[in-house]
Amino acid sequence: SSVFGTDHVEAPQASPLRSASRMSAYASAAVFLVSLALFPVGAMEARLLETAVRPWRQAAAGARVVAVREGLTETIIYFQRVMMGRPVSYAMLTNSFSMSATGYGARRYMKLYVYWPMAVHPSPTRALLIGFGVGNTAKALTDSRSLETIDVVDLSRDILQMSDVVYPDEADHPLNDRRVRVHIEDGRFFLQTTDLRFDLITGEPPPPGIAGVEHLYTREYFQLMHGRLAEGGIVTYWLPVSDLTDVSAKAILGAFCDAFEDCSLWNGSGTHLMMVGTRNARGPVSEEAFTRQWSD
Repeated sequence: SSVFGTDHVEAPQASPLRSASRMSAYASAAVFLVSLALFPVGAMEARLLETAVRPWRQAAAGARVVAVREGLTETIIYFQRVMMGRPVSYAMLTNSFSMSATGYGARRYMKLYVYWPMAVHPSPTRALLIGFGVGNTAKALTDSRSLETIDVVDLSRDILQMSDVVYPDEADHPLNDRRVRVHIEDGRFFLQTTDLRFDLITGEPPPPGIAGVEHLYTREYFQLMHGRLAEGGIVTYWLPVSDLTDVSAKAILGAFCDAFEDCSLWNGSGTHLMMVGTRNARGPVSEEAFTRQWSD
């Protein structure tokens, strides 16, 4: 005992458990540092991304990747095509599949989905777009002044947000139009549950050869669109014959015409055709009505 009467206490010895914990922490830190040193920094852009976009880069000389996003349902890549040092168009890939573009040929047939029905419908006021793509068809809709409401349905919030690449000017962005109502939803489910009717239903569906997209080219889906048309309403739909066998193309046309007694096939641009179906549409319209959109 000490002079103060207290017992002498020896210094505590480190327990084996505490020593093991300390060694484990040191080992974990060492593994972390080694992993950090060996981490393939830049491999996503230099190797993985390059592998995904190589075919499209080779097909368009001077194209460059300008935006990439890992979304909930897809990886989205935007290409910018450049000519004489200036950007001329964009192409959007999802999961390495070419989905949509803003080149001249693409704009021609995607805007025809709107220009054709706007010319032959006497008084279109309500439109539905299923599948936004890069916004070509949406822009044609918002450029049409006679439309009072424009509903846009797309499964991917990320694709809609990424469209700022194509429309950097907020005033020009079709989704900022006061008439537009956006629905993040499956297109088939929207058609099954909405009680709205439309003068025009159109869309920018993905290529039919991609897994799951065949559900957007069935008789049942076309019947859903027919059921949501107002009297005299029109449906326009993409038929990419270069992506289809003869049997598949005829099957889709047969399914479409089963749903629409008044059905027809139109040339859009190259092998991108346009199917048209109506719900008891009548015509012809006046010359003034036919030409009004080109006078706007």
